[in-house]
Formats: sequence, C-alpha cells, structure tokens
Amino acid sequence: MRDEWIRAAGALLLLAASIGFGAANIRAEKNRRRELDAILRLVRHIRENIEHFSRPLGEIWARFDDPVLDASGFLAVLRREGMEAAVRESTLTADVRAVLSSFASSLGRGYREEQIALCRYTEEKLSGIAETLAKSAPDRERLWRTLPVLAALSLILVSL
Repeated sequence: MRDEWIRAAGALLLLAASIGFGAANIRAEKNRRRELDAILRLVRHIRENIEHFSRPLGEIWARFDDPVLDASGFLAVLRREGMEAAVRESTLTADVRAVLSSFASSLGRGYREEQIALCRYTEEKLSGIAETLAKSAPDRERLWRTLPVLAALSLILVSL
C-alpha cells in the first residue's frame, strides 16, 4: 500500500515538473519576443535621432530607455561599452545577434544617409524575424503545453 502512494506521489511530482517546464519555456519565448520588440524600438530610435537631429551615438543611447533592455543589462553595456559589446554580451537568439552584429559594426562609420539606410535595412530584417516569431508563437506554445506533459505521462506508463 505504501509503495503505491510513493509511486502516485512520484507520478504527480513528475507531471507537475513537466507542466512547470513547459510554462517556463513559454515564458522564455515571450521574453525573447519582448526583447526583440525592444531592440526594434532601439534601432528605430537610433534612425529617427540620426535622421531628424543628427545626434551623436552616445547621446542617442543616453536618451533611449526601455524596461526590457534595462532589465537584461543590454542598455547598461550599450551606454558603457557601445553597441558591439552589448550585442556580444546579450542573450539574443543567433539570428537576431547576427543582424545586430552587422549593424553594430557599421554604425557610426559613414555619412548620415548611409546610417539612415543601414537603420532602415536593420529594421526590415528584425521586423521579418519578429513576424516569423509571432506567426509561430501559438504553435510553439501548444507544443510546450503538450509535449512535456505527454512525455511525463509516457514515462509514468512505462514505469508501471
């Protein structure tokens, strides 16, 4: 009798852990989307400040504030060491990091019109990535809700 209770408690613990694992991954994906949206706002802010005010990069970065990028530490590194270091130390996905690395290496190294074009190009690339993430988000959420639970149930059935 006691053995059955231990097995039942283990099964419940395994199910709870699988649900928690799925929920944590859903939260992480939502955070990645929020961070990408914040990066898009930063690039747009840079473009607008170069286009309309011709401000230097340090001043542009000092004027930008975003709670998502502030919480991740991106803004602190950006203001202290520059865009390339902020991208290098970020937790962004590889595709976003590749676009931003190219952007960061070219930023501030050309005429005003070239910088504006670079910002627009980067915005388009990041917007495409954001659209792809937004389209796949519901399917990925369903996967994270079901696959861990199904794996846990399979493990429980195999152990019986």
